[in-house]
Amino acid sequence: MENRRRLLYLALAAGLLLAVLGLIQAGQVVTPLQLQKPLAHLDLALGKWRAAGADQPLDAPTLDLLKPQDYLLRNYLDSQGRACALFVAYFGVQLEGAMIHSPRHCLPGGGWQILSREEIVVPGSQGEVRVNRLVLGQNLDRLSVLYWYQGRGRVEPNEYRDRLYLVLDGLLQHRTDGALVRLTAVQRPGDPQVLEGQVNLAAALIPALDRLLPPTPISQRR
Repeated sequence: MENRRRLLYLALAAGLLLAVLGLIQAGQVVTPLQLQKPLAHLDLALGKWRAAGADQPLDAPTLDLLKPQDYLLRNYLDSQGRACALFVAYFGVQLEGAMIHSPRHCLPGGGWQILSREEIVVPGSQGEVRVNRLVLGQNLDRLSVLYWYQGRGRVEPNEYRDRLYLVLDGLLQHRTDGALVRLTAVQRPGDPQVLEGQVNLAAALIPALDRLLPPTPISQRR
């Protein structure tokens, strides 16, 4: 049943997306939206976490593949010395060949495999949101990865719903901007606080990132 529902989401989104992309590429619907501030202006202190070291560059092949308008790759440390790597890729307009790539397809490789996937709740002052959590494994090593799609007034874990909203927003709001947000931490055996720390970071990160992304009128937020 779940696979059939995903296929339905995908088929519907694909059909609508092709129609919208045709209009976009004809210059009739959507123009790129600029960030309110570059992603490098993201807060250095987020919840219990503090930025550590300089922001890192992406290699040329990755940049050529993703084609983001802006990106941020930065490490944060908590008071216990745990590290979490933040990656944000922003797209001012999403076109064929320059769209958000799902981490479920990009992360596996180099010996890493997805061991589990679930949606978890992140609390916030404006209400709870849901994000994805992946556990990746390579031999005895484990990584805990949180990721979600953020923009146009939403935090969305489901890539199929995100595609549907992308199409609807392109038609109704004339915008397809959005960001992929990913938090990656080493999952050590017997340390359940890794996930707790990531959730704390995500809770502070989401509103901080909203202050950099293009604004969305309150009436259009969901």
